[in-house]
Amino acid sequence: MANVFDPSPSQVESWNTWVQARPAAVKEVASKIVPWKLYRMTSTGQRVTVVSFDEHKDGHVTCRVQVGGEFNRVAFEREVFGIDPEDLVECDLPDSSENPFFEGS
Repeated sequence: MANVFDPSPSQVESWNTWVQARPAAVKEVASKIVPWKLYRMTSTGQRVTVVSFDEHKDGHVTCRVQVGGEFNRVAFEREVFGIDPEDLVECDLPDSSENPFFEGS
């Protein structure tokens, strides 16, 4: 599965420290979903990167993700909030048969 960037050891250490300081529900999600991986939203097929986590009053956690033109064929990049972490699966970068860039007609 693809890394959007390769984290340095200090970035991994900082991430792990940050995760350990989160509430239990966020800690559980953030220990599985990391900011340097590329994910596919199973509901839409779009490749996304994780921007943040939101813990709701009822205790469930959702993610805010970036839908970028680097990995998707989109007219404009955007952040989408309220994404169920279960909808995200690690994925590979687009291959040469995919054109992730928008080609207007």
